[in-house]
Amino acid sequence: MTTTDFGAVHNSVLELTDRLRKADRYPLFPVVAQAGPTRARVRAAGCAAERDVTVLASADYLGPAHHPEVRERAADAPRRFGTGTYGSQAVGGFTELHEELERTVAAWFDRPAALLFPSGPQADLGVLGALAGPGDMVFLDRFDHGSITMGARLSGAGVRMFRHNDTAHLEELLNSGEAQEARRRLIVVAGLFSADGDLPPLREIAGLAQRHQSLLIVDEAHSAGALGARGRGAAELLGVLDRVDVITGTFSKSFASTGGCVCANERVADLLRHAAGAYLLTLGLSPATVGAVFGAFGVVAREGAERRRRPVELSAALHEMLRAAGVGIGASQAHVVVPTGTVDRTARIARRLVGEGLLVGPLFPPAVPIGGARLRLGVTAAHSEAELQRAAQLIATAVAEEQ
Repeated sequence: MTTTDFGAVHNSVLELTDRLRKADRYPLFPVVAQAGPTRARVRAAGCAAERDVTVLASADYLGPAHHPEVRERAADAPRRFGTGTYGSQAVGGFTELHEELERTVAAWFDRPAALLFPSGPQADLGVLGALAGPGDMVFLDRFDHGSITMGARLSGAGVRMFRHNDTAHLEELLNSGEAQEARRRLIVVAGLFSADGDLPPLREIAGLAQRHQSLLIVDEAHSAGALGARGRGAAELLGVLDRVDVITGTFSKSFASTGGCVCANERVADLLRHAAGAYLLTLGLSPATVGAVFGAFGVVAREGAERRRRPVELSAALHEMLRAAGVGIGASQAHVVVPTGTVDRTARIARRLVGEGLLVGPLFPPAVPIGGARLRLGVTAAHSEAELQRAAQLIATAVAEEQ
């Protein structure tokens, strides 16, 4: 193999990116030259010229990223602990600040214990790598996040995919002979599916987990903070929080920072702390990151009800604006999804929109099925109705003209 031959699949990825760049249609990795007063508006570089854009690709759903309390907590933490943790958490990088945040996260999700991971995907990898292995079987929704699928396959356990949100198919797989013979069974689903914006049938899945003595793991990455009466996620919203065995999540969406977390009972948490490679083999979160998360938890605890209400209302408004403009949209319950079909068409639309002052989130295979490329529009509490009206008009025109 030469250094430029990476195999058919990877070569095709490079050929596609080369082609899009040559045609000036490459829409990924937008460069932010300067942040605005919120994540809903930034100054973007990488276009023909720098320009201010409205951002509909942000995961700062509740809008606390630029809150003064969040920024102050992020600035204060390094004054106490420096810029880094100076070692793995087990031997030199676990501070009082980390310990306090773990207690805060555990209390938020009403769990006995919590652990902090460097990212949400590493939380998924850590949980599945420690709780599943050869002789076990993991059941995944086919639209689960890639980090869940990766963690399940790397664990060495058997992996079975059930059709998206199809509990009858899941039950069929659980009833199979190989499932009955497995040492342990784990069911892992997203609380909110990021590519389609829909929710899983968690009540039915929890019932199946109980009947088949399976561990139920819910990844609340996109739903924690944003869903549920107290912002505990889809499991709280759907009334099954007490039936979920392990919760994974991230601070990079509603909590204005980065990093991941796992919530469970004390026995599971202790096992992960001492056996999860994704936890042990890396440095802990930087003090500034932990400080920012603390600030965000404080803001969301006080103002969460209003901050959760506004994105829901604005998302519903954008749905109606797009429908009125003749744009087909997916059946999402959270994100606004505009199916666009091919990679090339999606890239043209996204590139055109950023040039007109609108940054959207294009999703391509393998994140979505082949032929199912789309725009994911992330509405936040910081958007205005006027911005969304203009966005709907720009999107409608681009979708109609970029055939």
